[in-house]
Amino acid sequence: MEENQILTERQMEILSLVAQGKTYKEVAGKLYVTERTVKYHMGEILKKLHMRNRVQVIAYTSQLGLIDLAE
Repeated sequence: MEENQILTERQMEILSLVAQGKTYKEVAGKLYVTERTVKYHMGEILKKLHMRNRVQVIAYTSQLGLIDLAE
């Protein structure tokens, strides 16, 4: 299964915003969810991709073309 099929649409949305440099609080406000929800989704992303931190996830998904850092 490819990485873009492993992550949900919401997880991809959160990951893209975090990759743009948004804080969890900013992401939460933009998506009308709690900061805790954003943290939960990022935790799930880390688990699914077997990564230790969001920097690794952003670098990895950017290399795969799943997120665009130029946005």
